[in-house]
Amino acid sequence: MNVDALIQWGLKIDIFLEKQKMGVNQEFDQKLVEEKFGWVTRFRKNIKEWGELLDIITTTENFVRTQGLCTDSYPELENLLSGQDHTEQTIKVREELLNFVREESSKAKPGERLLGSSEVIESVFGKLKRMERDQSKSGFTGLLLSVPAMVSQTTKEVVKDALEMVPTQKVLDWCTKHLGQSVQAKRRNAFESSDKPEQKWDQFSGVG
Repeated sequence: MNVDALIQWGLKIDIFLEKQKMGVNQEFDQKLVEEKFGWVTRFRKNIKEWGELLDIITTTENFVRTQGLCTDSYPELENLLSGQDHTEQTIKVREELLNFVREESSKAKPGERLLGSSEVIESVFGKLKRMERDQSKSGFTGLLLSVPAMVSQTTKEVVKDALEMVPTQKVLDWCTKHLGQSVQAKRRNAFESSDKPEQKWDQFSGVG
């Protein structure tokens, strides 16, 4: 997960070593620098290729994550990735990613845009949990019905029409039918007692 940081470190060290050889920076002892970091130059070609691979993968990932998949995804991504492949390996990875996007985007109907990442769904559930607060520990509640409002354009007129069209009793009936009792309610029913604790314990222990 931290490959990007390692690649950037390698590139910076390589540039630093080159400046040291050119005498641009005399602050550090060149012999000591070479002793500690000289080994990085042996991976110069690899680091450059890894950097290009990371750019291709990151560009594709961000594109699919933010734009989703539609009938125009393949040519758009192909344009974004143009000029980013210089080695046999980077060309291969670029083609594989483009083929994958072309295959997946072909599943979208004209004018349709498919989700390319679960981030949107995770964000919606995260917002729902924030709305439910402590109730989120009890499973889904009636606030589940607020999800459509989170992902749609709402206006005063839309809210007014919704309140007039859907009475409170209809909402309660839907929750009863599809959600049932919450975990908290089931727990409360399981442990509540109309008798005193001592009397309840006697019943369980067979004493009295």
